[in-house]
Amino acid sequence: MEYGLHCESVSCSKGLIVLLLMLMHGGSRATREEFIQALLIDYDSRIQPNFENDSYTDVNVSLFINSVDSISEQTMDLKLNMFIQQEWIDERLQFYGLIDSAFLELDSKLIDLIWVPDLYVTNEKSASFHDVTVPNKMLHLYENGRIVYRLRASITAACPMKLHKYPLDSQVCALYIQSFAFTRNNLRFRWRKVNPIQTNENMELPQFELREHHVSECLSFGGDTEGNFTCIQLQMSFNRNIGYFVIQVYIPTILIVLLSWVSFWLSIDAVPARISLGILTVLTLTNQRTNMASSVPQVSYIKALDVWMAVCLGFVFAAMLEYALVNVMERKDVQKSDSFDPDLSKVKVQKRGEQIDRISRLAFPLVFLGFCALYWIVYTV
Repeated sequence: MEYGLHCESVSCSKGLIVLLLMLMHGGSRATREEFIQALLIDYDSRIQPNFENDSYTDVNVSLFINSVDSISEQTMDLKLNMFIQQEWIDERLQFYGLIDSAFLELDSKLIDLIWVPDLYVTNEKSASFHDVTVPNKMLHLYENGRIVYRLRASITAACPMKLHKYPLDSQVCALYIQSFAFTRNNLRFRWRKVNPIQTNENMELPQFELREHHVSECLSFGGDTEGNFTCIQLQMSFNRNIGYFVIQVYIPTILIVLLSWVSFWLSIDAVPARISLGILTVLTLTNQRTNMASSVPQVSYIKALDVWMAVCLGFVFAAMLEYALVNVMERKDVQKSDSFDPDLSKVKVQKRGEQIDRISRLAFPLVFLGFCALYWIVYTV
């Protein structure tokens, strides 16, 4: 059905069209299909609401975070799947009592005929919309001109991280939402007053736990130093679960350090055993440190994991040097004792070596326990 009646005023055109429809149906209300066609005849989706009134349009934004797919330290980004909902008033689409419904549910194909805000995520690296089996978009049009627009998107956003306490760290990632073309004079985003952020109750992350989230307004980005463009932000605080690192890093390294202390209980004469044990523990810890270095970000500052691995390697290396010191002292004492009493030289050396081993048996564990306590206090408080 074609409608060719137009008027300079949008409200006038709408009223005349509705009147024409009612006359064509004997004074009864128009069908929904005919009403939608008539409603959009003189509607221009290229012009934002309140354009003629020289005022801005308020858009209430809310997010439902369906899942956080990954938080990568290597690329410093956050990948999440979410539903973005926007609500605003477009008085050009009011239809009080003109049809037998309080609102209309429009198909995704009709959404292109309605003006929607040019929302974009400023710190987004890549994004995609979902279209299985149809584009995941919906638009509800209420009789007072209120529009609810909802879509599903997957977004990878930049998340600069401070990894000084890695892996005992917590991170704060943010999403910055702006209008790309409209200044604050024409469009303003605001967080919905009631439950602006909702999360999936079954959402789980492999290494992180979403602790809290906070919404607020922000300064605009994209080279706009004067803040003319509307901007809102969502900050999400994540706590890293250290269970993986306890099992894969901390417990194995502690066991390797403990293994290096076995040499303190071996005989001084057991040269092959003590040397082999020292070399084995040093190489094992070095290899583990190399493997861990390949899986963590290459930052220029020292991380908590670097401190742990370096100190553990230092303890293992010190245990090996302890036997080297005992062996050097043994040879010197033998040379000195041979000039006086060759029969007593071996006894004196063994007593001195055993004394050093006894001191090491107590000193190494105490120092290591002190380091562990200091380490966890500094990096967890």
